[in-house]
Amino acid sequence: MSGTVKNILTEGPVAETCPAVGYQKVNMCVPVTVTPFANAMTTVTKCCGEPVIVSGEEPCKGAKNGVCKFTISQGICIAVPVDFGATATVRDTYADCLGADTTDICTNCVDEEVIGQ
Repeated sequence: MSGTVKNILTEGPVAETCPAVGYQKVNMCVPVTVTPFANAMTTVTKCCGEPVIVSGEEPCKGAKNGVCKFTISQGICIAVPVDFGATATVRDTYADCLGADTTDICTNCVDEEVIGQ
């Protein structure tokens, strides 16, 4: 046998495809925990009036090693960016054959309703 040998499996008509996209509307949910925090910034001290200097020893007012307390309230809003996603797998393919004809029945297929929606 002389000449070239054709590989029937790789040489022949190429199958054309019709890509399709399916969409699924989904409400996603993820629990989010927001933990508020407060960090003290660098304090700023301002002198209020002139210093008072007294001769001798005078008892100091207030509590020894005392602290002053007050409360600051501030409304805040936290933006929490979250990426949602999903993976998709496909299962067995089914074909509902709607008929065949010798004429071009696909001419107006864009305008026809899809059965089964």
